[in-house]
This record gives sequence, structure tokens and C-alpha cells, in this order.
Amino acid sequence: MRRTLALLTLSAGLALAQAPAYPENALGLGYAPDRGVYLQGSLLLPFSPLGIDTGLDAQVLLSQNPEVYALFKANLFPGLVLMDLYTSVGLGLDLRYPFGVHLGPVVSLEVPGGAISGALGLGYQNGLHLAWGAGFRLYLEPMALEASASDRYPFLLSLLYLW
Repeated sequence: MRRTLALLTLSAGLALAQAPAYPENALGLGYAPDRGVYLQGSLLLPFSPLGIDTGLDAQVLLSQNPEVYALFKANLFPGLVLMDLYTSVGLGLDLRYPFGVHLGPVVSLEVPGGAISGALGLGYQNGLHLAWGAGFRLYLEPMALEASASDRYPFLLSLLYLW
């Protein structure tokens, strides 16, 4: 029972990350066992209204029924500290194909060697819809290994190149 509980705790911890709230430049591939291969990337946007860091995260499902996901984010509170760990809180606008749109907070907690992140959004996708995402990113400069879960897939493992 203890091993099962430890495994569930580890799995839940790994599933608590999505792309961090702060913008990064990254490109990589991810695999979701029930969905297939995703091409994904993120980009620091060149404009920053009012001095706020902005970025774009995108994923494309490479299958016969493609899906596209884009998250425009603004890092509103980049310098928060929680228990001596840097925390970022932002706002994200999630756009999807097939059509969906959500707006909500994006939060990241930097841990030694990685980041735990989460996103929540309320919007429309075939009716009123609650979007969520969570995960863990392990930084192996210049690479990153990311495990995540969201309302779009139950588990995604990704390898990213950061610059």
C-alpha cells in the first residue's frame, strides 16, 4: 500500500506542470500515449506592453485529425517568493482548434532544477468549459524534460530544446 501511495504521489507531482508562467524560447516533441506525437514550442514575444513579459506557447497534434493549441500569456507577477522559491503568476488566453477559447491564471513555482506549473481557464469549447493544465519541467540545460496533464490529454511526456 505504501509503494502504491508513493507511486501515486510521484505521478501526481509529475503531472502538476504545464508550460511555466514565464515566457521561454523552446522547441520540442511530446508524446501522449492515447493521442500521439505533439510538436510544441514556446516563444518570448518581442512586445511587452507596460513592461510585462509576454509569450506564446503552442502545440500541434501530428495526426490525421490535427489539433492546435496556443496559449498567449502575460507574466503579471514575476518576482514573488514562496518558501524561498521563486513564483510567477500570470494571465493566459488559450485558443484551440477545433474552436475553443479560455481565459485564466497561469502559475509557476521554480524548484531546484525545474519548475512546477499550472493553468486554469474558463471559456467556451462546445459549451461552457473549464480548461486546466499541470506539470513538471526538469531543466537539463539546454534541454528540458516535461511531464504534463491537461483537459486535452491525460499524460504528455516532452523533450524540449531551450535557447
